[in-house]
Amino acid sequence: MVSKMNKIVSSQLADGVYISQETFLDDKYILLSPEIPVDQPLIDRLQRWSFDSLFTDGELSEEPPSGGGSTIATGDDAPLAAIDQGRRDAREMAAAHKQYEELLHFTEQLFGNYLQNGILPIAPIQTRIKDLIDKLRDQKRYLLRVPELNAGNTNYLVDHAVKTALVGMATAGAMKMPPHRLIDIGTIALLHEVGMLRLPSQLYMSDRQLSPKEKKAISTAPVLGFKILRQFNYPMQICLGVLECREHLDGSGYPRGLTGEKLSTYAKIINPASTFAAMASPRPYRPAVDGHTIMKTLLTGHNTRYEKDILQGMVGTFSLFPFGTFVQLASGHRAMVVDVVPGKARAPMVRVLTDNKGQPVSEQAVMETDSEQYAVANVLTVEEATRLKNAL
Repeated sequence: MVSKMNKIVSSQLADGVYISQETFLDDKYILLSPEIPVDQPLIDRLQRWSFDSLFTDGELSEEPPSGGGSTIATGDDAPLAAIDQGRRDAREMAAAHKQYEELLHFTEQLFGNYLQNGILPIAPIQTRIKDLIDKLRDQKRYLLRVPELNAGNTNYLVDHAVKTALVGMATAGAMKMPPHRLIDIGTIALLHEVGMLRLPSQLYMSDRQLSPKEKKAISTAPVLGFKILRQFNYPMQICLGVLECREHLDGSGYPRGLTGEKLSTYAKIINPASTFAAMASPRPYRPAVDGHTIMKTLLTGHNTRYEKDILQGMVGTFSLFPFGTFVQLASGHRAMVVDVVPGKARAPMVRVLTDNKGQPVSEQAVMETDSEQYAVANVLTVEEATRLKNAL
């Protein structure tokens, strides 16, 4: 294939230039996509590897192509692999984390203004959520690596609100909800714990078993949140979403013990999204839970706690192995889940990180896992995943 392409001499490359079509090292390895600029570390690595020439149908340019590049197909014996995927992945994850931190800062200010100044305007929330819809579309594979999003010293309620918004909006998007309903979902998610701001922080950050009196206090949070939002004349569908976000289909939730047919669709989405966000974050009494365990836990609540259609939307968004989950393949290779394949909940796309002996690989192939040889065999524990990340 590359023999039919134009040749670019590596010495022609410069930091910041683009190549208008996919660029290959050889018949197997794609080096760059059109939207990714050349940078000095890549030039240095090409020199170190003694790659004197690259192959492409494109041309050097100072600007990224407006329409993207063509799609290059390879044979089954030459899987498309991104030799520099680790560097690109880190850059994209850093950009997503910046978006996450900006949303944390916004939510922190939102809650602070309510506590200090008694104001909670809806307009800036909806503007921020509209922007987040676009960010989720463009950066979904990175913004939805929820266990990888580290809030640092940010208040737990702030971090939980942001992560619930990401999960809830992505789930609603998979259910083909229109933009105005996605805005509602995002607004409810950011505010669904606002009632907790009226309670002592030791209740929701406690590392001990709560007393019956303390549990009763926690159960008042949705009612407090409802009253706060009604005070500021929020639309009723937003207020009800906050009020009902802890109710379950079988009536076992709180504060009113409502059953499925009496619950709003918004509340049915926020409930499992909030559970996902909570499990994915470390708490004083436990570490963060891996994404696969979270999905299994949610699915055990099928038709008791959570509605089937909502869970199907979550599986369609995350698969059974959510973005960023570290897995071991049947071949022995270790990999990280980087994308979902529609209709293949048990066979996500992964980026291979080690060989079958556990040694890190420099050429991190991105591949499907729907074959017997490369199927997902098991999920790495949080400790195993941490050791692997440190080794890489």
